[in-house]
Amino acid sequence: MCDDYGMDTISAGANLAFYADAIDRGATKGDFKFGDAERAKALLRMAALRESEAGNLLADGSMRMARKFGHGSAAYAMHCKGLELSAYNCKYVPGQALAFGVGPMGAHHKDAWIITYELKQTSRGSYGRDKAQKVVDIQRIRTGIFESLPLCRFPWVELGWSLDNYPTYFTTATGLDWKLEDFYKAADRIWALMKAHYVREFPDLDRTADYPPMCYFDPANADKEGIIAGKHLELDKYNELLDHFYDIRGWDKRGVPTRKTMESLGLAQEAEELSRVAKMEDGAVRQGV
Repeated sequence: MCDDYGMDTISAGANLAFYADAIDRGATKGDFKFGDAERAKALLRMAALRESEAGNLLADGSMRMARKFGHGSAAYAMHCKGLELSAYNCKYVPGQALAFGVGPMGAHHKDAWIITYELKQTSRGSYGRDKAQKVVDIQRIRTGIFESLPLCRFPWVELGWSLDNYPTYFTTATGLDWKLEDFYKAADRIWALMKAHYVREFPDLDRTADYPPMCYFDPANADKEGIIAGKHLELDKYNELLDHFYDIRGWDKRGVPTRKTMESLGLAQEAEELSRVAKMEDGAVRQGV
């Protein structure tokens, strides 16, 4: 149905789930419950065509629904910056929660999918600087190479095709002698520009704009059984992880790129424009690759 209506499957599913959750918790009234497949299909059609009050609510997404419902529903609306999360349980996976939280377009797993690294190569519940660095590393790869050229990342992800091949392809096609480090710097430039654009639109932002859904921090929301039963994210430790991310990127404590970082990326003019709408710190420059 989502294909037929031109709707994103991740957002559609998350919006339906939030709507059912909000009804179940008494934040709004409605006749939709988890597991009601027929009603879900009817609601999808209503959302696609903006039919009825329920259809309009769902079409507007989880963030705007939560603003309308109130009653604390924003805490369990599964989105970051208005974009709904894909179905990874990050209530005890800090690095992937960070990747969702800091995404400039919202909670999109394409920017930095590090959950496998967390589950297989490091301690799942740790908040070390290595996880912030890994998020930045993957952002640099995915944005600087695959999203920019653009190319499918699956040969690298699924087949182990070496990243060293991609500068060769680029040089052959363009005549420009780029190394991997050049793509990574281009990615940092893109990320700084995307964040600058977000700050321009929301100049009063603070670091909470880079938080995952707050229910991840709620002990009452912890799993009741399984290997992570009773476990959840800790806000103070998440803030430390977020500080590591900002430090590596050369952004201030609010998540705004510093003037020195912008200038190091050839964005002095953009920094000047940004300073007209938001306070900018001179600060430290981004860390190299």
